[in-house]
Amino acid sequence: MNKITETKPQSGIDRAILGMGVAYAVFLVWAILWKCGMPFVGGGSERAVNLLPFNGNTRWELEFNIAVFVPFGFYLAAAKHGLTFIKQILTTLLVSFAFEAIQLILAVGRSDVTDLLMNTLGGIVGIAAFYALSKLFGKHERKAALVICILLSLLELYMAVSFIMFGQLYIGGMIIRL
Repeated sequence: MNKITETKPQSGIDRAILGMGVAYAVFLVWAILWKCGMPFVGGGSERAVNLLPFNGNTRWELEFNIAVFVPFGFYLAAAKHGLTFIKQILTTLLVSFAFEAIQLILAVGRSDVTDLLMNTLGGIVGIAAFYALSKLFGKHERKAALVICILLSLLELYMAVSFIMFGQLYIGGMIIRL
């Protein structure tokens, strides 16, 4: 008889990290598909695909795509569900590809190979950050990961409130509009 085993969070810290990861995933969908605005499908946009890397992308777009996927990589590595480093990178690549495909299908943005590359790079940075944190904090890794996840969640909350209330993000003297 085959028994299906579930991997459940082992502690309150793991459950908190999982909850913040789910909240981040909701934010990620909103940021990638609806550019931090009100959800729409089709919206009069034409469906476009850019298969030439680094063709017509602004520096801001490149940085945004990296930055928005760093937490994805961190949460993925912190989830502790047995994926190797390579499988975590492949998961990041597949999730990014899924976002690009959904944008094309729903006509809610331009599907771009550069986005795929930058999202994956951001995920790799997040995964590497988690592994560096693990080495640095050793047996206190889960507590340190929780602190980082709380900081990421606060940043995500600030970004969401800023975009909802003001339609833009204020960072120091910079104003960012999507």
